[in-house]
Amino acid sequence: MRTAAASVAVVLISLLVACGPEGRGRLADDDGTGADASTSGPEVCDDAIDNDGDGRADCSDIDCSGVGMCPICGSVEDPAATPLALPDGIGMSTMCSTDADCTDPTIPNCVAKECHASYTSTLNFIGFPMNSMLADPTKLLSVCVEMEHSYLRDLQMELITPSGGVFILHKFVARTGGEIYLGLANDADTAATPVPGTGATYCWTPAAPVPMLDTTGTSGPTQAAGSSQELVPGNYKSIAPWTSLTNTKLNGMWTMRVTDLWPADNGFMFKWSIKFDPSLVSDCAGPIIL
Repeated sequence: MRTAAASVAVVLISLLVACGPEGRGRLADDDGTGADASTSGPEVCDDAIDNDGDGRADCSDIDCSGVGMCPICGSVEDPAATPLALPDGIGMSTMCSTDADCTDPTIPNCVAKECHASYTSTLNFIGFPMNSMLADPTKLLSVCVEMEHSYLRDLQMELITPSGGVFILHKFVARTGGEIYLGLANDADTAATPVPGTGATYCWTPAAPVPMLDTTGTSGPTQAAGSSQELVPGNYKSIAPWTSLTNTKLNGMWTMRVTDLWPADNGFMFKWSIKFDPSLVSDCAGPIIL
């Protein structure tokens, strides 16, 4: 299937919640018993008291993550209203070393040494402590995408960090090899009327054992999808070593960039997410993205 380039934007998954650092506990003898109500026991998540004495009350406390009306600290899902088509193989002729070499605004991204039109979407994080860094990269728990595509080998998928690093999640290897789907792709639509198939969720995590596609072109586990094979949804190893995220800035722009490097098969992005360890969040009560 083929589709023309599209200007795309996605309502994404933001995965951290926080607000100010102050607890809201009552500090002494609130119930007339003479006991300090703020340190009397486990955190109660709807009484405006810092019950366990850790300086955070109710939804601000990690102990209340996902309890009652409290959001899940480190995991808030915001799915797209409709699936959006990925740009399909736009570019290929202009060689480059960096994005600066791609002077044509219609193909602004240097990917695999070629200028291409990519899908990019950014989450602007503002709620981590000021000037904090990702000292332990394993506390970036996962980067996930829900999508479908009829040719995995077409793609390169990258996470661009607030420090400006390009972290390769899945690397384009070559324009050869057997067809592998992501999700249950629709391989029968046309460029004029692209129609999404059924998305599946793929994540990159610090401890996953195998990549989606290794440097020899060998894929991860697959399962039958009609006459083709589908990459089994689940966790995968990033091509870039997870340790290369060490000391990345936490606040700032985290960008997902997906590039289709061959105009023969298309796909759709439904949502993506980035999830951090809740211990990096000083207050779990509200969103920490701008």
